[in-house]
Amino acid sequence: MPGAGTKAPPFQPWREALKQVLLNMTTYDTIPYPSYSYPQSAPGTLSAIARIFGMQPTHVTKARVLEIGCASGGNLLPLAARYPAATFLGVDLSEKQIEQAKQQASALDLENITFEAKSILEFDIKEEKFDYIIAHGVYSWVPANVQERILEICGENLSNNGVAFVSYNTLPGWNAVKTIRDMMLYHTRNFDEPAQKVLEARRILNFVIEGLEAASGPHKQILEREVNTLKETDDNYLLHDHLEVINDPCYFHEFMEKAGKHGLIYLGDAGLPSMFLGNYTERVSNTLRQIDDTIRQEQYLDFIDNRRFRETLLVKEGCSLNRRLTPAILDGLRFIPCYDLSQPIETGSEGTVENLDLVALQGGRKANMIGKIACVAYVALLRAAPLPQSLDEIAASAADISDIDKKVIRKEFGVLALKLIFNGVLSVTTDNVPYHIKTPSEKRLFRERRTLVLFPDRNRHSSRL
Repeated sequence: MPGAGTKAPPFQPWREALKQVLLNMTTYDTIPYPSYSYPQSAPGTLSAIARIFGMQPTHVTKARVLEIGCASGGNLLPLAARYPAATFLGVDLSEKQIEQAKQQASALDLENITFEAKSILEFDIKEEKFDYIIAHGVYSWVPANVQERILEICGENLSNNGVAFVSYNTLPGWNAVKTIRDMMLYHTRNFDEPAQKVLEARRILNFVIEGLEAASGPHKQILEREVNTLKETDDNYLLHDHLEVINDPCYFHEFMEKAGKHGLIYLGDAGLPSMFLGNYTERVSNTLRQIDDTIRQEQYLDFIDNRRFRETLLVKEGCSLNRRLTPAILDGLRFIPCYDLSQPIETGSEGTVENLDLVALQGGRKANMIGKIACVAYVALLRAAPLPQSLDEIAASAADISDIDKKVIRKEFGVLALKLIFNGVLSVTTDNVPYHIKTPSEKRLFRERRTLVLFPDRNRHSSRL
């Protein structure tokens, strides 16, 4: 209580929020979160999705990119090395991780990237505009004031044709996970050291598995699935995703209501297949098509899927979006296969194959492709992987290994490609910049990132965890 003659300082909510964040940040310095590349947040991916829905975003080769919560720069550094004419800014509260990011940027001789150790609450970028803003794995793990500030920056500092990527935990899917999290928090509440908290959390997970041996029914199945998944995760994931003080999931419609207050509207999600009504039963898709409101449609899908994680793309209010998709929107885009062959094709038969058994690069899901043109075109795409290919390039390569005219391939596969994108068989990008590694530092950086680029589900905050 202030003494006589003194005046109590005014209550400032942002300072209380900052204090809480600073307390949480000690765990990030003790057990740093690995800093990875996230292809789903790459500007090439974001710009491709924006083009699909009718926008004309800035090409990444000359874009300004901001990442909120950049850690030690794993997501931005490869982009900065790849696009020397673009500019990149990474912000994170952890001074330790920002120092690591600066050291890596210096080792790579990158002059187009800046890192700042600063709270987003104190971060002032005035009237600067960014073509792409990325906030991956941050929103659900910070106080409400910080969440508000993230959306405020997206609203104020996004360019007119810009795209913001914000990921967050969602309900109703996180309800099941919350039970496990609450149990671990209860058990570890008297342990202060991060490493000890993780050890005790693993002990209680093992205890639960033993206790479920005599159980039965849906409750057992749900708990077993969640606990066994967490047992396989790294210590840093368990600590920062499940044992932090703050983990605040929300419903999609609640997130969009908050975003709307800052002049932001829904473009889509980085995972396009989740938006495609054709992936659901005819009855469900027909019912939801009667709802002339994308937000409500998506919220109902979250209830059906019990969704627990989103990677939402936001754009400025006033952007003209086109939800009527035709093959013409694919002009100028490039494609990467998300499925590989389950069995090798016999040498010399690539141009005559009419049936392909495929397996997903992530998760092992199986698929089947039928039809000579579709199969030959997909084989041509696989032969070029991981380099993204345009429809013209796919058609030309497919014509070279078959007896089909490339114009015929271009037309038919162009129609099929749209469906394959929303089925998750193809991913899209606007990226067409070959990168040549020139120094040992660059070679090491890209080698370390390679597995994580090819298998992003191993990265932080996967929707499947």
